[in-house]
Amino acid sequence: MSSSVTSSLQEINDALLSHNPFAQPPFLNPQHVWGKAFPDVKSLNAHASDAIFQALDQIRQGQYSATSILVTAQDGTGKTHIISRIRHQLQAQGGALFVYTETFNDLNNIKNSFQQLLADSLDKIGSQEVTQWQELATEMANQALKVVNSDSKDFTPKELVNQFEKKGEEEDGEERVRKWIDQLSKAFRKARTVKDPDVVRAIFWTLCDDQAAYAFNWLGGKELAQYKANEMKLPVQRQSFDATLQILELISYYNELVICFDNLDLDDFSDAGYHRSQVVAGLVKELFENLHRGVILTVMMPGTWRERVKQLPGGIWTKVQTHCEPLALKSMDGNAIIELVLLYLDTFYASNHLVPPHSTYPFEETQLRELGRERLTIRRVLSWCREHCRPQNGVPPVDTPTPPNLVELAFVSELNVSIKNRMDDNYFLADALLFGFQAIVGQIVEGVRLKEVTTGVGRRGRKDPYLNFKVLCEEDGSSHSIGVAVLQYDGGGALGAGLRRLLDSNNSFAITRGCLIRSKNKLINAYFRKTYLDSLITAGGEFVELIEQQIQPLIAIRAVYQKRNSDYQLTEEDIFQFIKEDGERYWLGKHNPLLQEILSAPSYQLPDDIEDEPECLEADSTDDSDLSTTGELEELTHA
Repeated sequence: MSSSVTSSLQEINDALLSHNPFAQPPFLNPQHVWGKAFPDVKSLNAHASDAIFQALDQIRQGQYSATSILVTAQDGTGKTHIISRIRHQLQAQGGALFVYTETFNDLNNIKNSFQQLLADSLDKIGSQEVTQWQELATEMANQALKVVNSDSKDFTPKELVNQFEKKGEEEDGEERVRKWIDQLSKAFRKARTVKDPDVVRAIFWTLCDDQAAYAFNWLGGKELAQYKANEMKLPVQRQSFDATLQILELISYYNELVICFDNLDLDDFSDAGYHRSQVVAGLVKELFENLHRGVILTVMMPGTWRERVKQLPGGIWTKVQTHCEPLALKSMDGNAIIELVLLYLDTFYASNHLVPPHSTYPFEETQLRELGRERLTIRRVLSWCREHCRPQNGVPPVDTPTPPNLVELAFVSELNVSIKNRMDDNYFLADALLFGFQAIVGQIVEGVRLKEVTTGVGRRGRKDPYLNFKVLCEEDGSSHSIGVAVLQYDGGGALGAGLRRLLDSNNSFAITRGCLIRSKNKLINAYFRKTYLDSLITAGGEFVELIEQQIQPLIAIRAVYQKRNSDYQLTEEDIFQFIKEDGERYWLGKHNPLLQEILSAPSYQLPDDIEDEPECLEADSTDDSDLSTTGELEELTHA
C-alpha cells in the first residue's frame, strides 16, 4: 500500500460504496483457467493439486508412465479452482503441457471432439510465451537439426518462431519456409520412428504464424480447402483417433502432459443413452491405456461418480482413479475464508491507494471465523461477501443496492468466455442457434410466427450431420420450413454435402428454403459458388452472415441453461424469464439479430464481398524421401 497511515474512514467508505470488491460473479469459466487466474487460496484443498505434481515427479523419476486422478466435490467447492491452480503453476514452472476439456459438443463422436479440444488447448500460450504447439514444434525441430548438424544450437521457442517470421518476410520467403518444413520433417523422421508423417509436418507448420491457424485446424481434425492443403503438402483432412495418439506420443518424447476433464455433471446424453460423464469415462480409459507420460485429472460431483460412472463395467471406471482413492474437496473454514477475503481486499485497497483501519475491513475477523463454522463453499462465501460488503459507519447507504439477478450474474460470466477458437465449430454454433429458437417458440418475430424447431430433419425424424435443424413457421397464412445449416468448413466434401442439403433438390428434408450460416471471410471455390450457392439464392434460400457479437449471447445463455443445476442453481423458468425481460438489452430471444435474419424474408441476393478461393495449384508430392541433403537448414543450424 502507498502509506502506513490509515486512510480516513469516509474516504474508505466512499470507495466501498462506489465499487464492491466482491462484485465479480463468483463463477469460474475457461477464461480463469487459460487467462488471468481467479483469486486462489493455495492452502485450500492443496492435497488435490499437490497430488498432480507429486504424480508428475514420480513419472519423471520413471516410477510409472501414466496415472489418473479423480477429484469429487459438490458444486461450488472449488473443482475448477483446482484446475486453474494447476494450469497456472505449470505455466509458471514449465515441464508439462496442459490440456483442458470442459465441453464436448458431440457425445456420439467423443474421440473426434477430443481431437479438436486437444488442438485447441495446445494452441494456448504455454510456459515460454508462445503456444504449446510451438513449444512442441521447437523440441522436435531441435532434435531434427541435430541430425543435420550435431553442433546445431538449441533454439528457444521464441527464437525459432522469430527465425521463421524473418525468413517469411524475405524475397521468396514463403517458398523457403516450405523447404524448411520439408527438410525438418525429413530430418525428424531420421531421428524418430513416426507412424504419421503428416502430423509431424503439420506441427512444424505451427512455427509459421501465417500458416499456424490452418495447421491448428488440421491437427484438430478439420478439413482444409484443397488449395491450402496443396500449399502445405497435407491431406485435406486427418480426423482420427490415430492422429490424436500420434500427437500424444510426440509430446511424450519431450514433456509430461496433464489432461483435465471438467463439467461432467451436465445432463447431456449420447444417442445411445449414456450420460456425459460415462462417455468421457470411456475416453479416459482409452487415453490412459495409450498415454506414455502424463496425468489425467477428472473432476465431478460425488453423485455423478457413484450413480453414473461406477455403474459402468469395472474395466472402465477403475481407469478414472488409478493413482489413489477419489480426492474429496473440503469446504472453507475460518482461516481459509479470512485468507480469501484478504486476497480481494488487499487488491482493492492497493489499487485505490487506501489503508484500512484493519486488514479485513469492512468485515470483522471474528465475523468471518464465525462464518467458517457453516462449512460454506467458495462460491457461497464470495456471494455472502458481495451481499454484506458495506461500510461500518452505522448508516446504511442512501440507495440500498438491488439484489443481483442470479441469471444475469451467470449470463455475464459466460458472456466473458472467449469463443474465438470456437467460431469454426459447426455443432457448437448450431446448438446455440437451436436453443435461441427454442426459447421463442410461439412468438412472432419479423412478422413470422414460430411454431416448432426440430433436429429431426431427415426421414423418420432422424438427425443429419450437416443440416442442423428445421424451423417450422407461419407467415401470412402460409407455412414455411426453413432448413438451417452452419457450414464453417473451409472447403471439401463436408461443405459440398451441407450445401446440397440446403438445396434439397430431392425433397429429402421437406424444407421450403435453405439457410446457410457462414462467415463472410470464409473463401469459397468457384465450383461451389456456381453449382450450389448461386442456385440456393436463386431458389429463395439465404446466406446469413455469422457474426461473433451476434451469436455470443446465444452461446452464453445456452451455457447457463446447461449448467443451471450443476453450477448455477437456477430453474428453467428463471432463465426463460430473463430472456423475456432482458432480451432487448442483451440480444436474446426475439431481439437477437441473427435469429431475426434467419426468419426474415429472403433477399434473393448474395453478399458481394464473399471472396473466391485462389485457384488450386497442382499439389507437390508429399514424399520428400528423395530430397537432397537438408542444405536449406544449414543456415538455420548456424543461426
